[in-house]
Amino acid sequence: MRKMIACMLGAAALCFSMAGAETPVSAAEKASSPCRRMAWNRGWEFRLEDEPGKSGWQTAHLPHTFSLPYFMSDSFYTGRGSYRKKLVVPEEWLGQKVFLDCGAAFQVAEVTVNGKAAGWHEGGYTAFRTDLTPFLKRGENWVEVRVDNRWNPRIAPRAGEHTFSGGLYRNVHLHVCSPVHLPAHGIWVQTPEVTPSRGKVRILAAVKNDSERIKRVTVRHTVREDKGGRVVLRGEEPVELGAGKEACVQTDLPPLAAPRLWSPAVPNMYRVTTELVGEGGEVLDRAENPLGFRTLELTADRGMLINGKPVYLQGANVHQDHAGWGDAVTDAGARRDVLLMKDAGFNFIRGSHYPHSPAFLDACDREGMCMLNEGIFWGMGGFKEHDRYWNCDAYPTDEKDRAAFEESCMRQVREMVLQFRNHPSIVIWSISNEPFFTRHAPEARALCGKLIALVKELDPTRPVCAGGGQRGDFDKLGDMAAFNGDGSHVKTPGRPSMVTEYGSVSCRRPGAYAPGWGDMAADKQAGARYPWRAGEAVWCGFDHGSIWPSGGRMGIVDYFRIPKRAWYWYRNEFKNIPPPEWPVEGTPAQVKLTADKKAISPADGTDDVHVTVKVADASGRQIANAVPVTLTVESGPGEFPTGKSITFTPGTDIDLIDGCAAIEFRSYYAGKTVIKASSPGLKGDSIQIVSRNAPAYVAGRSAETKERPYRRFSAQERDAQVARYGQSGTGAGEKANLAALRPCSASSNLQDAMKASDGDGASAWVPSAEDREPWWRLDMEFEFSLDRVEAKASGNWKGQTPVVQVSKDGKTWKDVKTVLLKDGAGLVAACSGEAKARYVRIRLSPGQGIAEVAVWPADAS
Repeated sequence: MRKMIACMLGAAALCFSMAGAETPVSAAEKASSPCRRMAWNRGWEFRLEDEPGKSGWQTAHLPHTFSLPYFMSDSFYTGRGSYRKKLVVPEEWLGQKVFLDCGAAFQVAEVTVNGKAAGWHEGGYTAFRTDLTPFLKRGENWVEVRVDNRWNPRIAPRAGEHTFSGGLYRNVHLHVCSPVHLPAHGIWVQTPEVTPSRGKVRILAAVKNDSERIKRVTVRHTVREDKGGRVVLRGEEPVELGAGKEACVQTDLPPLAAPRLWSPAVPNMYRVTTELVGEGGEVLDRAENPLGFRTLELTADRGMLINGKPVYLQGANVHQDHAGWGDAVTDAGARRDVLLMKDAGFNFIRGSHYPHSPAFLDACDREGMCMLNEGIFWGMGGFKEHDRYWNCDAYPTDEKDRAAFEESCMRQVREMVLQFRNHPSIVIWSISNEPFFTRHAPEARALCGKLIALVKELDPTRPVCAGGGQRGDFDKLGDMAAFNGDGSHVKTPGRPSMVTEYGSVSCRRPGAYAPGWGDMAADKQAGARYPWRAGEAVWCGFDHGSIWPSGGRMGIVDYFRIPKRAWYWYRNEFKNIPPPEWPVEGTPAQVKLTADKKAISPADGTDDVHVTVKVADASGRQIANAVPVTLTVESGPGEFPTGKSITFTPGTDIDLIDGCAAIEFRSYYAGKTVIKASSPGLKGDSIQIVSRNAPAYVAGRSAETKERPYRRFSAQERDAQVARYGQSGTGAGEKANLAALRPCSASSNLQDAMKASDGDGASAWVPSAEDREPWWRLDMEFEFSLDRVEAKASGNWKGQTPVVQVSKDGKTWKDVKTVLLKDGAGLVAACSGEAKARYVRIRLSPGQGIAEVAVWPADAS
């Protein structure tokens, strides 16, 4: 963990304002600078260590995951995998520092150089730096990163409805610099004063001297407009560092007249370049950070104020994974996601439920997308009692795991804030999602309090909340109450609040032309707006992988990044753009192939193209017919997640729906690629993609990945792997109570409805005396095949058997055969297990109450 460094104060900063054009770096300065930073994604080798028959090294380019290709399976490989790459150290690097900067690795990474341990990192969503210098020699070296994604009771997150594939799934860079250098994420760009007429910038920069001598250097900052690069401010500060010492250097730049303010409507951005300059004028190290001038104020009567004006945060939750590539998304893919949400008319994204990539945050900055950046204390409904897998208790059951787990949460939240606090798009920090899914609520609340205090210490300029805190008094923590789902009913006059999740669009594309308001439907129909509410975010922006078999298809955009009809509803609502004419079935005659752009540059794993294929009739009009289509690389560099070709087959995981399919294509070499689309009996099509800024592609010689035919990973394989590690499976055989702490509603005394699913048989929901047709309803949030429903009575039900019903949509109900226990103290309703249901309703007679409900799935997954 990075130690906090006290700032050196007192020395006067040499600063001056610049209104003219940028002064370019001279050729002599470039030549004398030891500072180099380069993407290091191309040409790694990879092997799985814990899967028989797959232990050989194979070419793999980054970003990469163990599960590649991945198409929303609820099961995935868990175990260890290793990446290695040859590093040839030139003469001029000797005496310099060489760092390996990894954007993220899920979830434990061990770095070795020439077989010697060089570094270690725990936590799957934040960047980390490894100093390779002590282990390198001139000439050939081998760098290896061993990644382990096995569930660990002491590492956050312990639970969550996403998938947790291992791998080096974000960019990797080599950073070469002087022994006197800028530590990673050690620069904090502050704006202590912001008005339309005046903006002040204060920069705190950590500087470290790893040499054996006293060093005198200058910390130099240059502020440029993001568009056009015009220099608007410069400032510098000299510093003297003893051997092995580290300091924080504060530089106060002069006021900037009439700064261009950042807002969702007009996202003006600046860039800060920080350089360490030696006594001879050489640049020893360099770093860049974003800067946006804006003020934030979260109020209880006007919501969120940005630059003094109310901004209602209207947006979506977003997971990071994409079709085929899983979590291994390019920077271009991250930008594409932000643009899709912006084009729907949203101004807000909740990063669910972990820190997203730097490219994602950069896109939010530039597109004016407000962001809630979230930590990794994460719970999920229907959790199992035993600690084995990501479907368990959010907080450790075993006391011996608790100290290490809390340290994991604290460390990862610290890394998140230090890495991202310079981004103006972040308007709220969150430290959790639904942490109340635990049998240890007091301990979980105490941990949330510690995490909130840590965030406030590291960044007192933004509000912080416990996301999804609608139960167990978690909403009372932090600066804002943040509610998911049924929490939208909670009113908080006098305290800022936000609906961090509402509704869902649970379907395959195309779905209905409707918003999916869910629990907010009544408020929306009534036109209710609350002054203390800062905003709302739909669950969710995109389909995503999930360990719940039915849990991932809730996006307004599908997994392949094709909008569902709900996306068009929002675009029409917020931007007044009518939906297109929906395709209808016709006579297929051809397939049409397009891409969102014609070039990949640079071809280093940071850029890609989004390729779309549509079925058309003879006139070229898109039709809704589902036919198999194959995309093939006819010539040139590049790959789909499955290799040189991919086939869309209707009704499979790699689907073609409503006459349309899409996938992302990437390249790691320069050259021209021809991609062909074909379908049996139909006229085909082709496009050309040009890849630039990379080594030239030579067929048969350039390092390329092997074909990766898709095979869905099974639950049986998953359980066998987990059992192999000495754990007793993922809880297979142990059924989760799907009612535990799930959202509940009732015909009366709504505030007590949760007492029937809180795990406490001594508490109960009892209808009001005036309620003549009482009912209690459970929302399991996902669809499940059910085995049975058990209910414990409050009082005695003898002679009056309640009616148990199930439903998929909460509107159409089906009665379930119910047996009253002999003593009238409860009931059992046997479900067929054939039909799926999301909702359970129990209709009672006046005066009958419910002490506790348990709902058991038909299988143990």
